[in-house]
Amino acid sequence: MGRLKPCLLMSPLSIAQYLPAGGDPFDLVIFDEASQIAVHDAIGAIARGRQVIVVGDSRQLPPTSFFATDLDGPEDSRNSSEADQLLARDLKSILDETAAALVPSLLLEWHYRSRDERLIAFSNSHYYDNRLQTFPAATLQTQDGVRLVRVDGVFERGTNRVNRAEAKAVVDWLVGHLLEGKTRGSSVGVVTFNQPQQTLIDDLLDEARVAFPEIEPFFGERVPEPVFVKNLENVQGYERDIMLFSITFGPDSSGNISMNFGPLNREGGERRLNVAITRARRRLLVFSGLAPEAIDLGRTRAVGVRDRRDFLRYAAGGDSGAISTQPATLVAKDCPLVNDLAEALTGIGWKVDRHLGFSHYRLDLAVRDLESDRYVTSQKRGARAPLRLAK
Repeated sequence: MGRLKPCLLMSPLSIAQYLPAGGDPFDLVIFDEASQIAVHDAIGAIARGRQVIVVGDSRQLPPTSFFATDLDGPEDSRNSSEADQLLARDLKSILDETAAALVPSLLLEWHYRSRDERLIAFSNSHYYDNRLQTFPAATLQTQDGVRLVRVDGVFERGTNRVNRAEAKAVVDWLVGHLLEGKTRGSSVGVVTFNQPQQTLIDDLLDEARVAFPEIEPFFGERVPEPVFVKNLENVQGYERDIMLFSITFGPDSSGNISMNFGPLNREGGERRLNVAITRARRRLLVFSGLAPEAIDLGRTRAVGVRDRRDFLRYAAGGDSGAISTQPATLVAKDCPLVNDLAEALTGIGWKVDRHLGFSHYRLDLAVRDLESDRYVTSQKRGARAPLRLAK
């Protein structure tokens, strides 16, 4: 079959190296994660196919090259004490080019990853115009979703660019989680805002693995999804049940806060935030000592910095206006039948929630189980009989 219908999984570089330019063309070439494939890398693969499908998310990371900070630039793109800092220069991707050429496109609206709508609600509101279809979870008031973990740390500006207290808090939480055996059925990953913080957390985890050898299996091939630590430049394409997000930046030893957040300040920097906060299936813990109100938008015009402030508010649960869960085209309307049902159920002692959900797919009524933290899906005989719960 391989000779009759060959199907190859290759990178653009491997295609250029191993497939002869004059060979028979493939019937179909498919690009995945096309937002990260530069045009010049894609041309060779396109030339070897009769048809091309380009799959990607324009709101995630573009192809990126890095260069040293320009110390003569404005504050929102450099800091005089960070001469060795690397900033990102975004390149055109094959996804951008096909969109600009008006190639026919389809929007994949079904969001499959987030088991809790709160994990994707911020990005759906800020980056996808609330077009993603998400679905209400059956559970109530669980530890899932997005939560802010406040850390009293110091960001070491200059050559280090790390937050040691924050890194320790991340490692302490992760090691405690592994030691308590809570990972059964729940994989864990860590994402940081820069590479030095990633390296620091990796080093602290290495020490912890020596001190607690019983957690070593969670880092190897004995588990389907081992623990990983990545920064926001290389975490795209990865996901875990639980994600720990180290914000890293914050007040320095003098209490000053720079509005320079590295690549986040560049045009399109909000794409990096979008990638970082959408890696979790069940729970996202945001470790930060940076208060949202400390981000001064009068000192920077970067969209990524503004979105970071809004996301911290959202994670803290203190600003319901940080997201808009109501698309402009969707207006919840009360139906007389639904109202009558709600009144009847309430009258026999059930607790009823209305318009449950964050996206277009909303439930008119959801009945809470009286003895657990779940919604019910169907009723057995008897007015107050237990109901079968959603799985």
